[in-house]
Amino acid sequence: MRFKNSEYHAPRNGDLRVEFVSQDLSSYSGLELFRRYFRIIGLNARIRRAFREHQLKGDYGLVSFILVFIALWLTGGRRLRHIGFLRDDPLVKRLCGLAQMPSDRSASRWLKQFTNDSLQALVSLNAELVTEKLKALDLPRLTLDFDGSVLTTGQTVSWAFRGYNPHKRYAPSYYPLLCHIAQTGHFLQVKNRPGNVHDSKGALGVIRSCIEQLSSTLPGIKLEVRLDAAFFQRPILDWLARHGVEFAVKVPMWNWLGIKEAINSAKYWYHHSETLSSRKFSLFLNSWGRLVELTVIRHKVSDKTNARKYVQLDLFTPDDGIYEYSVIYTNKTLRADHLWDFYNGRAAMEHQIAELKGEFGFDAIPTHHYQGNSAHQIISALAYNLIRNFQIDTALAQVRPKTSAGPTSSPLPRSRPSASNGSPPPGASSTPAPFEPSSLATTLLASSTTTVSLANSKEWPPEPESLSRLG
Repeated sequence: MRFKNSEYHAPRNGDLRVEFVSQDLSSYSGLELFRRYFRIIGLNARIRRAFREHQLKGDYGLVSFILVFIALWLTGGRRLRHIGFLRDDPLVKRLCGLAQMPSDRSASRWLKQFTNDSLQALVSLNAELVTEKLKALDLPRLTLDFDGSVLTTGQTVSWAFRGYNPHKRYAPSYYPLLCHIAQTGHFLQVKNRPGNVHDSKGALGVIRSCIEQLSSTLPGIKLEVRLDAAFFQRPILDWLARHGVEFAVKVPMWNWLGIKEAINSAKYWYHHSETLSSRKFSLFLNSWGRLVELTVIRHKVSDKTNARKYVQLDLFTPDDGIYEYSVIYTNKTLRADHLWDFYNGRAAMEHQIAELKGEFGFDAIPTHHYQGNSAHQIISALAYNLIRNFQIDTALAQVRPKTSAGPTSSPLPRSRPSASNGSPPPGASSTPAPFEPSSLATTLLASSTTTVSLANSKEWPPEPESLSRLG
């Protein structure tokens, strides 16, 4: 099909009108929803309350700096120098409550003020936001996953040493330990460590702190822990068993355990499917001085009878190219295939850590100061948890249906404050009550139908009555 000659060309003889006017334009209008959400949950008051005994110096203030970091990550930034790209954005400044954004040097100097005591205030603030949401969800059990993650640093960063770093073997690094809640995706705690420590270094203290905190905040809840082979340590497992915490830990194929010999001598296996079989062994560990029962999972990876020719055999593991073996030590009463599925659920933590690194700047090293970098990691986890809470409260995160038979009840029981003016009734807690997910979404979007030009109004969008601070 051919077009007419007049349809190809569109000559314009007149001049296009060009005007230089002042206009406030933004690509981040969604920040307004987060600003309203932070007002509803009273985030600013929570931050001030957590740091009432720790006065950090700075022209911009404690709350503003934390909001600057949150705004930086929500808009796609990762490093402190990216703050400069947001300096003139009106909604970024509106979220932070600032007329002028700080420089990257100001943010770096502010981070360097953190000490061990002020770091604990950040840890407490993060734990408060997480446990409050868990209490509102009223879950019957919580599954905690603990794991470390390598953060590569520069050569002059304090307390960064060469250690386990699979991607940059000769670079110094940090090796923070994270506590992840499988049911909701929150990170309850982050503990920064030098890069030359073993994965289980200081792990018992973190595990004890997380479990005691959840037990005191959520009495009666069932707790269970999943650990990898690095945490197969007697003090850790004995403490969990004494406190009635269910656990599943992968057992390393150490030569002194004699696992390879026990597997090779096994003649019978219990088959759960065509590719999965299991066997239980009781081994006496001399260093522990007791008999332990281990569950061995055998997974078939190849049907070729000559697969052994193309696999490099290992001295300590019985993997032969046809079967791969995994050993799990647990105090749970689960069938072997169900135990295998339960433990493999731990892999979801790796995706959450990748999101924390990629979207919230967790792997960025902003200063040469150890406490400053540790504070940056906790603020990153805090921002991640706030977005998780936002997704739950607005029903953006849907709860997976129960695997057992029976109706699934709503996991988010909520009620609005009874006072018509938004204030809590006499004798009630000053902490704002959570909203119904659908009601909160309606509240956040209450004025979305009002269109006001940013160029004509510095106060856009107008504050609706329902967004007044609770309490």
